[in-house]
Amino acid sequence: MTIRILRPAQVLALSCALTLSGCQNLQGSREGDLYNAPAGAYSIDLGINTFRGRVTLDERCDRYGGSTTLWDSSGRMFRVDYVQLEGNPNIRAPRFASDQTLLSLVLNAYLRGIITEAPMVKTAEVAHREFLQQSDPQSLFTIVSLDIDASKDASVPPVTGTYYYGLLLFKQDDRAYIVQHRQPALMQETMKSVLLRIADGMEIPGVARDDTEMERTRRMLARLAPGEHKNDPVRLCAPPTVGTR
Repeated sequence: MTIRILRPAQVLALSCALTLSGCQNLQGSREGDLYNAPAGAYSIDLGINTFRGRVTLDERCDRYGGSTTLWDSSGRMFRVDYVQLEGNPNIRAPRFASDQTLLSLVLNAYLRGIITEAPMVKTAEVAHREFLQQSDPQSLFTIVSLDIDASKDASVPPVTGTYYYGLLLFKQDDRAYIVQHRQPALMQETMKSVLLRIADGMEIPGVARDDTEMERTRRMLARLAPGEHKNDPVRLCAPPTVGTR
């Protein structure tokens, strides 16, 4: 994994943060285009060959981080979260904690606060966990087995059965990143390879979005959204949830 370092002129052009109202819930399609996450946390090209065809986005955030779920045209689910480490009450990281300790704390908080709290998740069990010592930056790779019952949550599509969530966690500056992928069967090496390819395609820091770009993106995604979502109002940021599409 590599983290691309921007030239000084590019770094000066980035905004350090966006207000809460500047992070919309996005539903629509992009292909061969850059996606810029809230607060300039990262950018990623949605045209990389990891994604198959058109990509649909759903974006959420709060003051401590953001989450973007992506589905490609084959129905495969991906997700990228970023988490602010300093002052985050959900992490409570010791002041001089090592990167390994921080990543473990973030993973535990994620499992406890996001995955196991989702209404449709009946059980969650860690099936694999390892630190990837050769990756740069050092990463924590985990696979979680989830027993899903979508009937427990009327707001999600009817997905039921056992699924495997792969999570790749790494730290960059004052943020932790969680790259995720869902598979219907346990394929450890395939999962790792997919997650590493997505992480390698991320540019950190990313490009900050301005109000004009966000309004243009909102209009474009509204036009391209599936029929049942075309008339939905634009939603402001909401706490991240487990994607079940």
